[in-house]
Amino acid sequence: MVSYWRQAGISYIRFSSICASVVRSALKPQLRAEAIKNAEANVKVTKVKTT
Repeated sequence: MVSYWRQAGISYIRFSSICASVVRSALKPQLRAEAIKNAEANVKVTKVKTT
């Protein structure tokens, strides 16, 4: 059995992102603001020096 997201032709990361945004939009206004704040991601990129 093929997963629905695979049948739709999208990656699992994109599928989970869509699901998360739908859940956040369905929340009550008080909880929505906190959920949106927690959804922000911080990424740190470090370049490795090779010798």
